[in-house]
Amino acid sequence: MNLISSSDHLKCNLYFTLDIDWAIEPVIDYALSFFRENKIKCTVFCTHSSEILKNLESDLFEVAIHPNFNESLIYGKGDSSQRILDKLLNIFPESKGVRSHSMTSSTKLLYQFKDLGLAYDSNIFFPYNWSISPFLCFSGITRIPYNWEDDVHFLYNKGFDYQINYNSDNFYVLDFHPIHIYLNSINRSHYHEAKKHYDDINMLKSYINSNQIGVRDFLDKLIKKIKINKTETGFLKDLL
Repeated sequence: MNLISSSDHLKCNLYFTLDIDWAIEPVIDYALSFFRENKIKCTVFCTHSSEILKNLESDLFEVAIHPNFNESLIYGKGDSSQRILDKLLNIFPESKGVRSHSMTSSTKLLYQFKDLGLAYDSNIFFPYNWSISPFLCFSGITRIPYNWEDDVHFLYNKGFDYQINYNSDNFYVLDFHPIHIYLNSINRSHYHEAKKHYDDINMLKSYINSNQIGVRDFLDKLIKKIKINKTETGFLKDLL
């Protein structure tokens, strides 16, 4: 296995990612504003056609794809993996990376990613393991694990007063979702109540949490800490 050490030749070891998950435009725009206003780099895994996502600033945002294979694999209906990938790559042809919805992966998919010109995937998740490293896979693509995700954090029944103690010797790939940033989600039940109105911005507003520390507060505090410490962030494609 060819490990890629973050301390050997990379400028940084902190990477923000967003899984768009079919969020509507105002929700996407709100989430992106945290990175825009603070000049923080972020890799955006896109699920659908969006004018906002098609026009992202390349100095702040890397575009990657976030295909959903669940309909075909779990429910026995829907498009083939090839067609699902083709559709997204037609919308976002500059993509070098992929993270599947639900982290779906297999040997055949890894080869398919490579055949379609993708250079890396980020489908391996090790919660709170800060010693992970990217590695070159037998398929010919680089596999970039990640180690923190907002909705998984509340599945562990952890609160968002949680702090990541950044250490320059470790490796951090953090995953957020626009809907959780917008709602300032605090737990699964909060999100599921709001999810019924996923496409209705006026109804979603009524579910925004302003009473407890949530995902948005966690992100905001983390970004402030990064700016104070002048911590550099990067795109996942930089790891290639």
